[in-house]
Amino acid sequence: MYAELKAENLETNTREAAAGSLELTSLPVSVYVDVNLKCNLRCPQCHRNHPQFEGHVWPTMEFDLFENVARELFPTAYRVLMFGGGESLIHKNIDRMLQMCLDYEVYPTIVTNGTTMNRKRAVLVARTGMYMGISVDGATRKTFESLRYPAKWERFNKSMRLIKEVREEIGNPSFFPHIQVVVQRENVDEIPLFVELARQYGFELVKFSKMFPHFEELKARIPEAEPVNEKFVEAFEKANEYGIRLEVPDYGPTEHSERLAELRAANVFPISIDSSPSGRFVQGGFVKYPDPSSRRCGIPFSESMITPEGKVVVGCCSTYQLGDLAESDFATVWNGEGYRMLRRTVNSGDMMEFCAPGRCPFRI
Repeated sequence: MYAELKAENLETNTREAAAGSLELTSLPVSVYVDVNLKCNLRCPQCHRNHPQFEGHVWPTMEFDLFENVARELFPTAYRVLMFGGGESLIHKNIDRMLQMCLDYEVYPTIVTNGTTMNRKRAVLVARTGMYMGISVDGATRKTFESLRYPAKWERFNKSMRLIKEVREEIGNPSFFPHIQVVVQRENVDEIPLFVELARQYGFELVKFSKMFPHFEELKARIPEAEPVNEKFVEAFEKANEYGIRLEVPDYGPTEHSERLAELRAANVFPISIDSSPSGRFVQGGFVKYPDPSSRRCGIPFSESMITPEGKVVVGCCSTYQLGDLAESDFATVWNGEGYRMLRRTVNSGDMMEFCAPGRCPFRI
């Protein structure tokens, strides 16, 4: 129903972004809608443990606001990223929100702790073709329950089994659950076990990322490069045997670097998301992010973020506010003064401070 409208918008947006147009006739092809900043866990490595957030009330998006955003942006968008710093699946209206994604034929992306899944929701998630990262951080009961407090290992594995069963039952090639792990001192020895966990539940991808020290006390949780790379070698050996793709961050040169590079180079077999109908969109290939080959940025032309309170911000720098949906509709904000300034400067020699190399998360 919406395929033609989305294709026309994408074609126009691609042309306008390439031209660096300041005012656009197209709408974002990718939208962050941060539906909830609340969480049901109290993980010790989370930024929420910073003293500045003591007693903080985390906001959640009202369904009426989500409905208005969906009505205005989902008919032309391909992807909606429904997460930020909270657990999206505990929103009281999350099932209604996911149904709207299905109705508007937009692919949702969510990162979840995987502790609240039930069968009805699992079926809905699978039908939407969700790109779903499941944040784990512990591959044994002891480590999992320590780092994902107060989640229980048995309940988590029940959710994983349910996701596996429903994925096989629904057979939607766009539904892509995978494992995400923040590497820290407490779980370094378990790095190869996450590959075993993925194999157990039929997942094709494990993403490892570095610990970010949101506050001083977290620096002690950052592991040394040598043991991490040693365990990455073990993980790749397993992954290459099982046909599981790994994404791992660079910890710098160690005595294991040469072997790690060999194994990483061999970890190139196809996985289902590569050829699924949503693969191009959920992985962001149609929004130009700065990368080593080109620092050119297309985010202000093709992607936007809406906070739980209805503020329109830049997804890569949520402190830069471009508008407020309580005061105007999105179309007005999209071509307002803030967006025009950002589009004019983002790829110039006079870029805004948060776009500069070293400040931008993509222009490293």
